[in-house]
Amino acid sequence: METADQQEVGVREALEEVQAACRELARLKEVDQIAELAMTHALALTKSSVAFMGVTDDAGSYERVYSRSADSSRTSPPDEAQRLIAGEISSSNPAVSARLLEAAGVNVGMIGVARELPYTQVHRNVLAILANQVAASVQIALMRGRRQEMVDTLINLRSDLERTEKDRLTSAERAESAVRVERAHELAVEALLAISVHARSGYDLTEFYERLGGSVAGLVGAAKVLFWQVNESGTLSAVPGGYGVDDAYVTGLRTVKCGPDRDDLQSSVVYRDYIYIAAEGDGAPETETVLGALGVRNAMCVPWRAGDQRLGLLAAYDAIRPEGFSREDAWVLQNAGLAAGLVRQLKLAEADLQETVERLQKIDAARLMLLKTVSTAVDNERKRFANQLHDDALQKLTAAELQLERLGDAARPNAPILRQAQNLLGQTEDALRRLLFEVRPPALDDPEGLTDSIRDRLAMFRSLTGIEAELELDLPEGLSYEFKSTVFRQLAEALTNIEKHAGATRVQVHVTARDSGVHGVVVDNGKGFVVAERNNLPGHLGLLALKERALMAGGWYKIESQPGLGTTIEFWMPTT
Repeated sequence: METADQQEVGVREALEEVQAACRELARLKEVDQIAELAMTHALALTKSSVAFMGVTDDAGSYERVYSRSADSSRTSPPDEAQRLIAGEISSSNPAVSARLLEAAGVNVGMIGVARELPYTQVHRNVLAILANQVAASVQIALMRGRRQEMVDTLINLRSDLERTEKDRLTSAERAESAVRVERAHELAVEALLAISVHARSGYDLTEFYERLGGSVAGLVGAAKVLFWQVNESGTLSAVPGGYGVDDAYVTGLRTVKCGPDRDDLQSSVVYRDYIYIAAEGDGAPETETVLGALGVRNAMCVPWRAGDQRLGLLAAYDAIRPEGFSREDAWVLQNAGLAAGLVRQLKLAEADLQETVERLQKIDAARLMLLKTVSTAVDNERKRFANQLHDDALQKLTAAELQLERLGDAARPNAPILRQAQNLLGQTEDALRRLLFEVRPPALDDPEGLTDSIRDRLAMFRSLTGIEAELELDLPEGLSYEFKSTVFRQLAEALTNIEKHAGATRVQVHVTARDSGVHGVVVDNGKGFVVAERNNLPGHLGLLALKERALMAGGWYKIESQPGLGTTIEFWMPTT
């Protein structure tokens, strides 16, 4: 009786341990966790040295095999577990106990244990109970995994359906948008044609804005169209001549500040190409203020510009269609604004061109007068040449002739008179050479003739005045004879004025290439004069010739002088 009681106690304790193990297994959700815990309990409940477990796939093959040793220092070889599961080690061996894992008639794997001593029936029963719980837990885990896969599949399927529906809606929207864009293109072409017609009509800008506004209103479905222009004061004001508005309405609209550095609505439209569409009840914070100030139900504004120049904005008000203004309407209005800006610039350019033509006509008349003046100056220059020849060279020759006559009457030659006659003849020769040099310098025909002629003229200047002029020369190559002659005569005339009138002690001459032309500057530290008075005095044709020669060559001339502060003569003439 005592032995039977001990057996009963052992069985009861074993059942309690199995029940505890089953409760732990029931809480697990992953197959790997179930296998590890099942082998741990199998080793403990059956006092085994090795436990193994295999889980089958849908085809019945063992896709996952687990093994564990009671001795943590000893690892159970996987091939031994494979042999046990494959049946190569007979399950009838009393030292081996194995059970199939079956749940609801479905084989999901196998669990077994092995040791050196044979197993008792209690151990086999305990393993059988444990196997049933393991099979149920594995089956639930597998079913949970399959359920999650199904849920994921359904989610993916739903996502695919939603994506397909979205793609369908997008395609439909794109098709509808393509139709709207095509219609917008047609309207934009009509707007450009209308602008082209109005631009050629010869209307002034006010009439142009009014007629163009009517055409644009018909294209975008608006009852009113109005241009707003940025003023020099940095404000935006309505331009007279809009469509659907009278002068009283335009006058009643107040001006608003507008600038590239401001962040208000009108500045964003004008300077940052913002397209603004508003309608009553759209929920935008500024809508009520904007529509109330304009006295309209809805509005649409686009930038009005000509290239990079920001002119203002073009606005349409009170849509005649129930749905109001659309983005396509704004696109048509924007194209109209760009074209209108170009037409405005064209009309302003036409006005500038007319002004330029009138100015050129005046210049041409002045040029004719200049030619007449130059002709007169040439005649005067010839007269000066004759007077100089008469008053200088011819008088010296006459004096020399008289001296020679006196020598001829004398019995013996008078040496001082002879020397005086020789000096007069030498001076006459120098005067004639200088006069001939100024009329036509012989070196000008050579490629470097202008440089040599300028240096020769300065050498002559030094011999007459004793002044060594400072010279800076940087001349371009390939100058025509006529151009070289003009430049030389400018410098020669300036030096002649210094020789006759300046009384200078220091002279600077600069002749350099500049801005596709030749720039000349002659500076002296002489007596100077009042320029306005000298220009009005007779006998000073040299300064007039300097000016007229520069203007005739297509250049400019400038003279600066003050009494006691010297004179600066400056000119520039283009080489082409």
